[in-house]
Amino acid sequence: MACFCVGVMPPLLFRLSVRFLLTLPLGLAMVLGRGKWDPARAQVLLRVPLPNGELMRAQGLQLATDALRLAQFGQTEEALRRLQLAVAMVPTSSELLYVLGNVYLELGNSAQAVQVLQRARALAPQDGDVLYSLGVAYLRQGSYFAAAETLERAVALQPDSPNARFQLGNAYLMLDQWDRARQEYEKTLELDPAYWPAMNNIGLVDYEQGDLEAAIERWERTIEMNDAVAEPYLALATALYVRGETERAEELGAKAMRLDPSYARLEVLRENLWRENLLRDVQILLRTRPVAEALQQAAIEQFNQQMGLGKE
Repeated sequence: MACFCVGVMPPLLFRLSVRFLLTLPLGLAMVLGRGKWDPARAQVLLRVPLPNGELMRAQGLQLATDALRLAQFGQTEEALRRLQLAVAMVPTSSELLYVLGNVYLELGNSAQAVQVLQRARALAPQDGDVLYSLGVAYLRQGSYFAAAETLERAVALQPDSPNARFQLGNAYLMLDQWDRARQEYEKTLELDPAYWPAMNNIGLVDYEQGDLEAAIERWERTIEMNDAVAEPYLALATALYVRGETERAEELGAKAMRLDPSYARLEVLRENLWRENLLRDVQILLRTRPVAEALQQAAIEQFNQQMGLGKE
């Protein structure tokens, strides 16, 4: 389980909203949102005085708080537009760059996220939150050495952060540094015993190291921690199929498809850090009749839901 999502809305919202009271008129935001920030153009178009530096900063940060509220309601594109404008107004704010970088991450634009978060790191090199998000962006981009280096620094600054530990484990996993990955996942579970993705990913390590029994135990424990996600069911089913427990494997594989048919796609499994051995073996399981039929039925039901069609 990659768990690349940076989580709930970052705490910046609460740091900003109590500091600044001024707002930017919506008309100005709309005009400036179509291009780069141009104070002179804004003055001509809207007949307002040129703002001073402090006012610019206040207005930019207020735009950011508005953007975060929009993002919370799913209006991510509009939130992105306002954040871009805010950063143009206050280009030296590591806080704004941090939030903008996280929005790019949520939109799946890892290249832009890396670019923006690198700027934030240059302004705030000891900010653990910035380093964490940059490390996640490197992971998304496939820059695993850079991810490991950045997340090591994040963990040094925030040693009690289970998220930072987990993502550092992911970086080590992708570098085939199995023992270091396991160590970070185990530390994650020490910090948060309910952190089921760490338990799941220890199973990934066990499987790639050839310890089938340990992997099975880890995925069974993962399901005990969270029985509503498809990944541990499919991983466990694959391991059981390899061990020769065909009937149970097919049953669990079919259940995984009913929970989330997207896990039949190899690109989704790769995004969740499945490696060579597990990727090879799961393809055999997916071709079995019970699993293939469950996948087909789940895909039909998903299509009907998207089209607004009910069951006859």
